[in-house]
Amino acid sequence: MKPLGFVTGMAVEAACIVTASKLLCQPSRIHVTGGVAGAAADGARAHVAAGVRALVSFGFAGGLDPSLPPGELVGGTFVWRADGPPIGAATLDGEMRFIAGGIAGVDGPVMSVAAKAALHAVSGAIAVDMESHAVAAAAAAAGLPLYVLRAIADPAARSVPSAALAGIGPDGRRRPLAVLARLLVHPAQIAAIIRLAGDSKAALRSLARAAPMILSGA
Repeated sequence: MKPLGFVTGMAVEAACIVTASKLLCQPSRIHVTGGVAGAAADGARAHVAAGVRALVSFGFAGGLDPSLPPGELVGGTFVWRADGPPIGAATLDGEMRFIAGGIAGVDGPVMSVAAKAALHAVSGAIAVDMESHAVAAAAAAAGLPLYVLRAIADPAARSVPSAALAGIGPDGRRRPLAVLARLLVHPAQIAAIIRLAGDSKAALRSLARAAPMILSGA
């Protein structure tokens, strides 16, 4: 069987797929973008060239629907993008518990509660990330199925502290010392960073549980 081609923003997200692939003895291809949309497009096209059977956008998301708590899994039904019509996504396996809805794909982080609310209103999406629109475009161009599975790491009712932007390197790995340096300049963000870390852990646990199911069901 041909492998699935995964695109993630962070190395910890990719590690969920690596672990599940080994457990199930199922090959997969993974590209980590570091949260850069252009890198997501490059990785998705490389997967297509390698002959994957489908493309999967997998990882954290920001909440746009206020009802979604941290750690909630969202299965994308479509991907909204600012520069073109929405692209439909394939249905995930029914045995996996998730909330179905649209995913907004954007090139830059959506930081504030007000910005999340505005994007929710214009897109009709319930979550947002920085890879799905690039992956969706590559899947549509290649005529491949697209799957989107995301876990809420920052809910709609919380703004993302600016110090968090220093926390991901271009290789998708965490950079805690860079975040600490920012906090030394902006100590008022410490509480928000601690909350975000807890929310991200909940999201990562959900992704780890879901990874074997998407490998088996996609």
